[in-house]
Amino acid sequence: MSVSSIMMSSHWGREVRHKYLVQESKVLAVVFPGQNYSAERSLLDYAGKVAAEYGCDLLILEYGYQSARAGFKREELDIVVEECKAALAAVPEYEQLLFISKSMGTVIAGRLAAEMGVQQKTSHLYLTPIAETLPWIQQSRGSVIYGGSDPMFSGQYAAEISGLHNIRVYRIDDANHALEVGSVNESLAVLLVIINFYHEFFRDALQG
Repeated sequence: MSVSSIMMSSHWGREVRHKYLVQESKVLAVVFPGQNYSAERSLLDYAGKVAAEYGCDLLILEYGYQSARAGFKREELDIVVEECKAALAAVPEYEQLLFISKSMGTVIAGRLAAEMGVQQKTSHLYLTPIAETLPWIQQSRGSVIYGGSDPMFSGQYAAEISGLHNIRVYRIDDANHALEVGSVNESLAVLLVIINFYHEFFRDALQG
């Protein structure tokens, strides 16, 4: 496996460093962080590790405001989307894409697949989506994992996607927006369950 960085300038005046791991796969997994949830944190870190275990190449995105340690304004979302498009355009074309996204990243991932015209070859792993993600989930295939106590994704939103044929929906009882529960030990047990869902996602996506 070779590991490199794709360096690009950003709107926030700092270069971003997208991590790119290559093991000569025809499948690229792309990690979209949350607004304040970096790719180094457990949900995304383990998702990337599982992707590598399944032989995928891996592109881990960094947002410009994250690199600049700046605050994020919602009206800057379009800029983030365009910079992520540029990062994806900088790597070779792949036969299949797997988009792994968290929170605000789920909106970016959904938009990117639609706007770049790669929806047909993309499977999504949406982690703790938000209300704005619903239209993108409804035209995607893949999996959604959300917390039963996540104030940003109520049961009403979950009901809107529960009957979709191309989406598996997993609810983690009592989990918050970080998919954590009461104690550290309980959260670690939940994380193990979530990682098993990751394995299901990759097996489904890569088989079909």
